[in-house]
Amino acid sequence: MFPGVDMPSNHLHLMALAAGVALASAAHADPIPPAVDAMIDAAAANPDQLKVVAEIARKTNPASVAEIDAKVAAINAAAAKAREEKLASQGMFEGWSGQGEAGGFISSGNTENRGLAVGINFGKETRRWKHSLRGIVDYQEDNGVTSRERYFAGYEGNWKFNGHGYAVLALSWEQDRFTGFSSRFTESIGIGYRLVDTPRLSIAVDGGPALRQTRFTNGLNENTLAARAGLNAKWVISDRLTFTETATYYADNVNNSLLSLSQLTAKLNGRLSARFSFQLNNESNPPPGRENSDTVTRATLVYNF
Repeated sequence: MFPGVDMPSNHLHLMALAAGVALASAAHADPIPPAVDAMIDAAAANPDQLKVVAEIARKTNPASVAEIDAKVAAINAAAAKAREEKLASQGMFEGWSGQGEAGGFISSGNTENRGLAVGINFGKETRRWKHSLRGIVDYQEDNGVTSRERYFAGYEGNWKFNGHGYAVLALSWEQDRFTGFSSRFTESIGIGYRLVDTPRLSIAVDGGPALRQTRFTNGLNENTLAARAGLNAKWVISDRLTFTETATYYADNVNNSLLSLSQLTAKLNGRLSARFSFQLNNESNPPPGRENSDTVTRATLVYNF
């Protein structure tokens, strides 16, 4: 078989026999039973369901594993191709999806009260870009007097330059008079990397320089150059339960700021979900008379559109 190498005839017979058995097995592999084939087709539109159905099909039909694997691979390849074609043909205002949420909050820190929480999120993904828009309002009045008022609006754009790396552009505006500032604008650019990127778990970090313009309630203004670090994580615990964590940290020569938002979302039915979230805002050097940290706990209903 190999030049200069003699192989015993019994070894040659064994190798020939093994090869013959393998060829015979491949030639006589059972086709997928019609009922199982129909189940796989029915689950094709949902990747999670397809994975479960395919695994059951393999266990119950071991003689058809090769055909099942080939069919699932073909479905996944067709889905990936269709997604790429759809992303390539999208217009500027196409492909957006979103969430609206409303409920109540409990805050602690500079204010300790309960009130109304309203939020909205929009997102869109193309072959290169991922856009995210987010806004949230916490508001309360006591006997006609505002006792809690916080507004936040932010945009983040990710431009993918390879499988795991991306460039990031982040813009935000916030107002919280009870924390001590009437407005704060932030602009940042940087580089990000997806540490984990699977259907069930994704973790991405990014960092870069930032500019911040702050107007305090005492009339002072502050413009600073800062460093920004960000974290975005998503864990699909089950088909009906998802946990997300979004955190940003800014450091400059005057003040360091941390915003952390943890959310647990449970799908109820159709487009409706329930969400429990915890938000932490920390300022290392707040205005005199203000506390460093504020927390907001929210319970909301979420509508997906």
